Amino acid sequence: MKFVASINKALDTLLEENDEVIFYGEDLADPYGGAFKVSKGLSSKYPSTVISTPISEAAIVGMAGGMAIAGLRPVVEIMFGDFLALAMDQLLNHLTKYPWMYNHRVSTPVTIRTAMGGRRGYGPTHSQSLEALLSSIPRLKILSPSIYHNPGEILKHCVLHDDVKIFSEHKMLYTMNLIEASNPPDGLQIQSNSNPYPTVRLSNCEFEPAELLIITHGGNSVLVEELMLELLLEYELATECILPSIIKPFPLEDIVRSTGSPRAILLLEESPTEFGWSAEVIAQLAEGNYLDQKRVIRIGARNTPIPSGAALEADVLPSKEKILTKIKNVFNL
Repeated sequence: MKFVASINKALDTLLEENDEVIFYGEDLADPYGGAFKVSKGLSSKYPSTVISTPISEAAIVGMAGGMAIAGLRPVVEIMFGDFLALAMDQLLNHLTKYPWMYNHRVSTPVTIRTAMGGRRGYGPTHSQSLEALLSSIPRLKILSPSIYHNPGEILKHCVLHDDVKIFSEHKMLYTMNLIEASNPPDGLQIQSNSNPYPTVRLSNCEFEPAELLIITHGGNSVLVEELMLELLLEYELATECILPSIIKPFPLEDIVRSTGSPRAILLLEESPTEFGWSAEVIAQLAEGNYLDQKRVIRIGARNTPIPSGAALEADVLPSKEKILTKIKNVFNL
């Protein structure tokens, strides 16, 4: 099943089985079916609960708060993650604060789906990864599934449970096939825990103690697959990768339970590393006294807007070649 089909199927199930679920956003209605075709067929099947809205992200997210307080479970689609900036007041000062302000007599079970990330040539205002910016909002959960997860199952759990969630979907993953643990790529092994928001472990060494541990999420899983195979075949470097599906709050216990004691930990994100998600993960590991003498490598986008041109965009965003260069320097390969 493709990534986009998994999400579409989950929305179909949610709308069919739960009267309180409502799904709305810009251009969702057929025949267009959303910018990335996630809602294809749903407005025809559920015309009263799948709704196309005017272009106003602040109003779209603000309405979700009112719906949630009234007992609904709204699923909001924001066409591009960049546009969440237009709804920041609703996220920061309203939806996430309502339960606390009203002594938990109300709840706000709102799920906001949005497409994040670059590599499509969409330019500086349609290509950003804003997980780090959003992570500083208290009580906001952030999900970022990869092709090694089942995004539809994760989405269903999001929608049917309380709190405000950002469901970040890297736009490069939509057309990709999901990879199951029973059918891993050649040279890799896959394990996943049974949590509602599962963490996936990849290994190129049969889960024997690894020299390098990679921690990343979402669309970066595509880079990691190619990288781990090259590290195995060309350099015989035992490597493990941890892919959490929930990145805030960060599932620190899944990292702690990782096998062995790697010589280095590589944090990979598509947003800039300065004050970024990887910095927070490293801070939590340091506070828990889990770093010991391990080398730390952080790789992310350059601290600049993302260009439209393919060559310039590739220069700004992380790549397998950039990651490999840093790893070779650390391990003297």
